[in-house]
Amino acid sequence: MQQTVKSGVLVGYQFNSHDLTKKGISGELAQLMQRCPVFIFQAERALIDPAMAVHSGLRGLIYRDEQLDRVLTALKTLMSGQLYYSRTVMSDVVDLLINKPKKLNPEVSAAANAQLTKQEKRIIGLVAEGARNKEIAATLNISAHTVKAHLSAIFRKTQARNRVELLRWLQQSNQIIESQPAVARLA
Repeated sequence: MQQTVKSGVLVGYQFNSHDLTKKGISGELAQLMQRCPVFIFQAERALIDPAMAVHSGLRGLIYRDEQLDRVLTALKTLMSGQLYYSRTVMSDVVDLLINKPKKLNPEVSAAANAQLTKQEKRIIGLVAEGARNKEIAATLNISAHTVKAHLSAIFRKTQARNRVELLRWLQQSNQIIESQPAVARLA
């Protein structure tokens, strides 16, 4: 893939689960993105974190199950130089920009970490790996309802409103969370 790319070109990259995972993008895709704007098409909703795609610099995601009129709208939007993501994803991004993350007070962060139970720390580690509630439940051998209860407690203790803010808290507070065995992906 060492072809030169003309200026003003937008590249559609067919989804490949090895190139774009919840942990990041492949080196090949990253190299292509350095040379030109890229969007992903035929994406699988369950395998992609759209917030991660936005933050990595992808111009948009067109899902495999999109209706034809939505695909045409997406292509028009992308060709006009705009991003193409769902409203909720863009709303979250704008919210992060407006409410820029404040530097965490180390004392507050340490207090929150001290309040977290060992199980809650395991769950945070799995969330950081991109695991969904069902996957966390299967890995820890607990119910999905119990996972939700733990996540509620974690959000309260870390003052995070969602998983993105929880991961930001984790990153900014420099907390080391126990690594879990690889999460078995559920069908």
